[in-house]
Amino acid sequence: MFSIHTTRGAITIFLADTVISFLLFEFFFWVLPRSSILWIYGPFQEHLAVFVFTLIVLLSLFITSLYSFTEQISPVELFKQIIIAFLISCGYIVTLSFFIRDLALINWRLLPPLSAIFVCLFFFRYILYYDMPKNRNRVLIIGANDLTHEIVKESQEKPFRDYEIVGIISAVENQVGTDFHGVPVLGPMEEINEALKRVHPVDIIVVTLRDRRGKLPVHNLLKLKTANIRIQEGSTFYEEVKKKIIIDEYLKPSWFLFEEGFCQTPIHRTIKHIQGMIVSFCLLTILSPLLLLIALLIKMESPGPALYRQERVGFNGRVFRLLKFRSMVTDAETLSGPTFAQKDDPRITRIGRVIRKLRLDEVPQFINIFKGDMDMVGPRPERPVFVKEMEKSIPYYNLRHSVRPGLTGWAQVNYSYGDSMDASKEKLQYDLYYVKHSTWLMDLWIMLLTIKEVLFARGR
Repeated sequence: MFSIHTTRGAITIFLADTVISFLLFEFFFWVLPRSSILWIYGPFQEHLAVFVFTLIVLLSLFITSLYSFTEQISPVELFKQIIIAFLISCGYIVTLSFFIRDLALINWRLLPPLSAIFVCLFFFRYILYYDMPKNRNRVLIIGANDLTHEIVKESQEKPFRDYEIVGIISAVENQVGTDFHGVPVLGPMEEINEALKRVHPVDIIVVTLRDRRGKLPVHNLLKLKTANIRIQEGSTFYEEVKKKIIIDEYLKPSWFLFEEGFCQTPIHRTIKHIQGMIVSFCLLTILSPLLLLIALLIKMESPGPALYRQERVGFNGRVFRLLKFRSMVTDAETLSGPTFAQKDDPRITRIGRVIRKLRLDEVPQFINIFKGDMDMVGPRPERPVFVKEMEKSIPYYNLRHSVRPGLTGWAQVNYSYGDSMDASKEKLQYDLYYVKHSTWLMDLWIMLLTIKEVLFARGR
C-alpha cells in the first residue's frame, strides 16, 4: 500500500509535484505565440527558465509545510496553504524580475500557468488525502494502558494524516464499552476476531500490552499477519508516526541493544566533520561583515564582551567552551545562578532579543564546528550542571552524547523552545530519534527546515 507518511511516499509526492509543474510550464511556453511575450530566449534558455519556475513552485510548497505529512489537515486549511504558496511564488517571480530583464517582460503572463499549477496541486492533494481511503491505514490497538492513552491523545490533538485509530482491544473486562478520547474499547482479548469484523478493514494492529504472558492471542495474530495485516509494537508505531522515541518506565535497555541504528561509523563521523569545516569556513567568511556589525551593536547597547563563552557537554561527555553572541546583560546569572533561559527573559537586551529571534546569536558556533567540537546537525549541547540533573531524572539522557552536538537538530525544528525539565525530556525523545536514524539525507532535511525557521523568524 502506498503511504504518504513514509519517506518514500513524501518523495513520490515531491516528484509528482515536480512533473506537474514542469509539464504545465512547458505546455504554456509551447502554445503561447513567442511574439506575444517578446520571447528572445533560445531553446536551452527556455527549458532553463521552466526549470527555475518549477523550483520556485517547489520551494513555495516547502515553505508552507505542504511536504509535512505527519498531521492531518482540513480541506479548508489545505486550501489556505495552497493560496499562501501561490502568493509566495508570485513574490519570488516578481523579485527575480528586478534582476532578469527578459523575465520582467513576461512575469505577469506567468499568472495563468502558475494559477493552473496550484489548482492542480490542490486537487492532487485533496484526492490523495480525502478521496482515497486506502491511503489511510486503519489501526486497531491491543492494550488499554498509558501508552495507548498517549497515542490516542496525540492522534486527537494533531490527527495523524496517514493513520486512523478505529478501536481498542482490552485485557481488562471492565474497560469494554468505555472509550479513550473518543476511540471505543471494542471488546476483551478473546473476542478479537469479532472486534475485527466490527471495524473491518484493519491494516495495522498495534500491541501496547505490557504483560503478554497468557494474554496475547498469539495464534490469532499470526494468522492475521499472514493475511497481510501488519503487527507492530506500540513504541515502534509511536516512533514511526511521531518521529520521536517515547520514554517511559517500560522502555528497557535491551530495547536499545536490539534495535537497529544508534551507531555511527568513524567514516560517517569524519565525513560530517569535513563537511562542517568546509561549510563553517565559507559561512564565516561570507558573514564576517554582519558579524562585525552585530558585535558593534552589542557593545554599544550594554557594557561587556560581544562574545559569550559557556561550558557545554559534547561528544562522549567531553566539556568544551561554546561561543555565542551575548544576548543578555553582563553577569546575568550572578544573583540567580545557572537557570534555563525563559521565553520572555527580562535579562535579554533589545539587540539580544532580535538576534535570538533570528538565531544570529548562534552564528559564532561555526567556530566550534570548524574546531570539531560540534557538527552542523546534532542534539543541542547542554551545560554540565543541567546535564547532571537530567541524567538523574531522565532515563537514557546520556545517549544523546553518543554523537557530536549540533548547531541545529531534530528537536529544534520539531519542538518549541524548552525552559524546564519536562521540556528537556520531550526534546530528548526527538534527539534519540535522530541518534537512531541519523543519515546524510536526514541532516539535509533538518538544515532545510532550520533555514525555513530562520527565514520566518521563529526563533526564541
